[in-house]
Amino acid sequence: MTHYEVLGVGPAADETTLHQAYVALARRHHPDRVGGDATRMQAINEAWATLGDPVRRARYDLGLGGGASTTARPAGPVSEVLEDDDDDLADDNPVRVTVALPRWLSLLPVATFAASVVIFCFSLMMASGQLLGLAFMTFVLSCVFFLASPFVALFSSRRQHVGERR
Repeated sequence: MTHYEVLGVGPAADETTLHQAYVALARRHHPDRVGGDATRMQAINEAWATLGDPVRRARYDLGLGGGASTTARPAGPVSEVLEDDDDDLADDNPVRVTVALPRWLSLLPVATFAASVVIFCFSLMMASGQLLGLAFMTFVLSCVFFLASPFVALFSSRRQHVGERR
């Protein structure tokens, strides 16, 4: 069964007709409605996802062979888009963006947390309320450093990229 048959339209249907058919079928078969069918709705969604996107529809029509060649859409721009997509798929080099903090800055949250643990242990051994307060404040400061470090990294990488553009 083709996606056109699932939506109940012909291969020459325009986007408005496809959308109206999709909405009507979705209202009837949605699983949240009484009498809805989840399997049928999934097929309807797949058909709409393919036929609602011009590039995916063109690929689908090419895969059907001559059955959908009577569409009223021009083939020129779609084929150019298909070639561009194929070029993008052939290029499998990942895009790498490296954001590096200065080494001392990346160690600051961990060092502050370790210091808070050490101060906490000393406060328990000495039974000192002042040291316990200092351990708590150091722990809160380490949490702030942990939360702020990604933003500092993003800011420093943005500054580097702005400097490279000039």
